[in-house]
Amino acid sequence: MKTLDWITAIVCASALMLFMTATEARAEVVAELSAQRIVADAMGKETRSEVRAAKPGEVLEYRVAYRNPGKEPARQVQALLPIPAGAFTYVAASARPEKVFASIDGKQFDAVPLMRAVTLPDGRRELRPVPLAEYRYLRWDLGDMPPGAQAVVSARMRMTGVEQQGVGGAK
Repeated sequence: MKTLDWITAIVCASALMLFMTATEARAEVVAELSAQRIVADAMGKETRSEVRAAKPGEVLEYRVAYRNPGKEPARQVQALLPIPAGAFTYVAASARPEKVFASIDGKQFDAVPLMRAVTLPDGRRELRPVPLAEYRYLRWDLGDMPPGAQAVVSARMRMTGVEQQGVGGAK
């Protein structure tokens, strides 16, 4: 089975997105990304564990803690979490804070759940939900962050049909 280092890819992409949002905010904002494996037992009780590698079907929760250590407020801060195509599917209603926007192309963001117009066989148009597997980005509008402020966003992803290897190639 093909292996890819998706944890590293998400870390790099998140760092890039943080750079873009911090530049727009015109203040220093730092972010710390973490990931945990979520496993539910037969009774629904969840346990969390550190993630070094993931297998198809496993659920991971990505958390990004944003902090403004600067002396100036950060304006209109946006947290952006990329979802690599073919590797992860967003788990519905898992985003925290719950008010989240999603995109299938990284340009157009709308409130979750995303909807699209489809033409039915009889010619009528109807809105239908966009499949979660097509979501490529999640975005939270954090607003202004005064000096010392912190904000945390998180979302769960289900690993899809690609085996993920850990950082440095370890499985």
